[in-house]
Amino acid sequence: MGLSLATQAPLNLEERFTEPPGWRWHHFERDGRHIRFGSAFPQDSIPDAVVVCLQGVGEFSEKYFETARWCLDHNLAFWTFDWMGQGKSARYLKNPHKRHSSDFNDDIKDLHYFILEYIKHSSVHPDKGRIPIALMAHSYGAHIGLRFLMEYPDFFECAAFSAPLVGIKAFENTPPILANMATSLSNIVMSKSYVPGGGPWEEETHAAEAKNILSGDPSRAAVHNAWCLADPELQVGSVTLGWLHKAQISCNTLQTFGYAENIKTPCILGIPGYEHLVDNNKSRLLAQKIPKAEILELPESYHEILMEKDEIRNAYLEKFYTLVKETIIDRPETLKPF
Repeated sequence: MGLSLATQAPLNLEERFTEPPGWRWHHFERDGRHIRFGSAFPQDSIPDAVVVCLQGVGEFSEKYFETARWCLDHNLAFWTFDWMGQGKSARYLKNPHKRHSSDFNDDIKDLHYFILEYIKHSSVHPDKGRIPIALMAHSYGAHIGLRFLMEYPDFFECAAFSAPLVGIKAFENTPPILANMATSLSNIVMSKSYVPGGGPWEEETHAAEAKNILSGDPSRAAVHNAWCLADPELQVGSVTLGWLHKAQISCNTLQTFGYAENIKTPCILGIPGYEHLVDNNKSRLLAQKIPKAEILELPESYHEILMEKDEIRNAYLEKFYTLVKETIIDRPETLKPF
């Protein structure tokens, strides 16, 4: 692959956005897929739980250092990994800026392998025994997380999803059959081309003043670009038509009658008010079908809830910690066996 795992921190970056104490980089290979991941554990205590964080499309582990620090402050271990096609994991195409996909099922398999080979072994302590696992996932990561809860129900005690990709905003008012036909035809003809209006990574795309704002907090909004400018290997442009096709197929799976009803894990779905990437109505409909799901409406938030202003971000994280406390910390006798 030829990529280094670590990244030199950007100059003048606030400490909260830098690598937390005890952070360790790792990588694994699965079926020729090279995946980078990182982790951090509380240094002076046994963690109450292990948090697995699933990133959004085009993101990277460094972007979640502040969230990792929050977890450590709450005595939670933290793990995250870069999806194939972004961060410092391997790319699908020769052009590293094109965010392509082979199949979303491959990402589910990567997550399953990640948990079996690394998370599961780290979640047993000789003195405490079994340490429970909680899921925290954003956008595309939330999509994969929701599918994972259905296909592998015995790993996570609880889950929190921010701006989950249940439906694609661009198809919000398009009949499903037409959206399916459009993405299928585009995939056949131009699978490896950018989506219309897309292109290589540009600093302006993630700038705080960008047309499609991702965060209302200027400091956090600048973190993505700061790391990408410090290390161009982190830069990823728009998704391809092939990725869009796979996304539409997988969204159809999530929306299938009876699918969400079988997700039994207690979870929260954070819904941002200013959303231009995912279909919030589809997310609400899905949440209403999940037996133990709660919708957290965040009307003042943009898409990236964890990169938002303190009052918004804290509301989401406090809700997550309450869920962890109620389902894990206060009820250790209910833990699922591996």
